[in-house]
Amino acid sequence: MLGPFFAAYVLLRIIWRPKSEQDIQDNKTMMIQIEKIQESYGTAKKEYQDNGAAAGNYDADWKDTFDMTLTIFMAVSFVGLALWTQLAYPALWVDPMFWVMQLPKLAVMMTVAIIGGVTCRHFCKDAEGRSKDDKGYIVTSKHSVFKVNYTRKFQHFAAYMVPIVIKYKTSAASGPILDAWGDWFTMLAFWLLIKPVRESSTFFMLQFNSLDRPEDRPHTLKWIIAGNILPGLFMIIFWRWLLAMSGQEDLAFIFIFITGIGDGLAEPVGIWTGAHHYWTSALGSNKMYRRSLEGSSCLFIGSLVFTTMFYASFENQVQYWVTMIILPPLMTYAEAVSPHTMDTPFLMGLGGLVLWLVSHIQLEWLNAK
Repeated sequence: MLGPFFAAYVLLRIIWRPKSEQDIQDNKTMMIQIEKIQESYGTAKKEYQDNGAAAGNYDADWKDTFDMTLTIFMAVSFVGLALWTQLAYPALWVDPMFWVMQLPKLAVMMTVAIIGGVTCRHFCKDAEGRSKDDKGYIVTSKHSVFKVNYTRKFQHFAAYMVPIVIKYKTSAASGPILDAWGDWFTMLAFWLLIKPVRESSTFFMLQFNSLDRPEDRPHTLKWIIAGNILPGLFMIIFWRWLLAMSGQEDLAFIFIFITGIGDGLAEPVGIWTGAHHYWTSALGSNKMYRRSLEGSSCLFIGSLVFTTMFYASFENQVQYWVTMIILPPLMTYAEAVSPHTMDTPFLMGLGGLVLWLVSHIQLEWLNAK
């Protein structure tokens, strides 16, 4: 699997040589000038946001923000799951081990967040050497060597993997209801980070530090939950349910790993080695965020690596090779064109669709043709 790494290096460092820093600045200046011309014709003005630079603050009343929306969602979803359980799987209520086994999911999510928060407070510094402000929020700048962008990805991956790895097999229920309850307890770890909770507790503020990218403020929770975590969890449940019908449920791990690890590496790789830059916007925002082909290449390489890791989950070699040919370029393109902080729905939606279609390829059908 060293071939893709070598090919990416040859393409992005030898064949397509990176521009100089002056060329990059000239290109950015030209784009801003174009935006000013477009603005005069009635289009919205765009702002170019650098990694590590704060884009806002948390002065607004939490009841007027996404924090309240998340609180309502958690309450409504709990009632919905309770009704589903009562009507379809009432025996689940009297299986104490099932409920006890939900607690490790919450504990793992908190542990990952605490480690990330401690790391951020140790390495993230502003020009004055401070790591946090008076309320406990991380203080950083675009010149910081270490960025929250790195630790934030660990919580992405943990949120996707924890509900399906930490599982308890029960005879009281089966199917999506088990994943749904696991997802709810995983989401509980994020709900505990809303403004009134985190600002009254150092313990929860430390966890919030690990995902609070300065360039996402004041929409950090909104973008990570509504734009990534929730759509990702729903898609994992949906695609695992469909793939289970053909007995290939484990294929879902391919797009989960690509999204969690491949996309997770894209940001630090792009920040440290990115030389072929392009810009993308956030949904509902005029701010533009920089990405790079070097970072996007992590999706291509990751697609090849993780598809190979789950070779045994394919029913035949045709399924495997069709996936190897189709999935890497599609996942790379999906990450490149997806809005900032909303790449998960694009990656998991497309990845799940490809794998579900591929799972229907049977050698008997091919031989019949």
